[in-house]
Amino acid sequence: MQVSCIIPTRNRRDMVITAIESALAQDGYQPEVLVVDDGSSDGTERSILRRFPKVKIISTPGLGPGLARNEGAVAAKGGVLMFLDSDDRWLPFHVKSLMQLVQKGFHVAYGVTMTRDLLLQKEFFIPERGEEVSGDCFKSLTRWCFMVPSSVAVTRRAFEDVGGFGQGKIGEDWVFFLKLSCRYSFGFVPKVISHRILHRGSLCCLQNGGVEIQEALRRIMEFLQTSDKAMPEDLHRMEKMQLFASEGRQGWRTVQEWYTSMKMQGLV
Repeated sequence: MQVSCIIPTRNRRDMVITAIESALAQDGYQPEVLVVDDGSSDGTERSILRRFPKVKIISTPGLGPGLARNEGAVAAKGGVLMFLDSDDRWLPFHVKSLMQLVQKGFHVAYGVTMTRDLLLQKEFFIPERGEEVSGDCFKSLTRWCFMVPSSVAVTRRAFEDVGGFGQGKIGEDWVFFLKLSCRYSFGFVPKVISHRILHRGSLCCLQNGGVEIQEALRRIMEFLQTSDKAMPEDLHRMEKMQLFASEGRQGWRTVQEWYTSMKMQGLV
């Protein structure tokens, strides 16, 4: 089964080169690589074509990461879709590890991401050790999004079943994973398969005093309110998260700092 790697990017000319290199250096697999250049103005496309003339580039007018991934999925040929943010990189066994689960019948599979936080000079894992979940992941995902797109594989069938990603700069992946968890069991790879960098240009850095968090939680709540799987306690917890975000948003620089604060409050 062919694997397609979809890389959304905007004005990360140098970082995206490293991401592409990691996708092309996979043990036992040669994935199709598609880069969705989402409105770059730094010469991203020229730089990619100079280094990787066979990589397919799709141009979009600043749709945001989720909708850009959707455009990549439409153009992709693979029956299995994997995603790679342009400031992340896959380890050499990434595709092989996820495909082992897909070949066992899972339509969604994910592994561990190691994040290097350049702001606080520390490292952390997503999911955290001891917080891994497999099988029915819906309940756990109502508490927190414990996976990132760069460590996820999804079959085309599952992707199309839920309509792909939605809008937004943050939280679009959370809603996508929630939708998938309503229909499919998740397979889990218990090892680090991707590396991520949290830097000042990351979308997970809060630029508007945490307004991005409020908007993301609003979209998640809207989905939960229409889901047959969501229980009253799930909605109540989300309401408390929304209130907490409204009260404390000025102090958080990153999504990770927001998560840490919520964990201290027992909200996740």
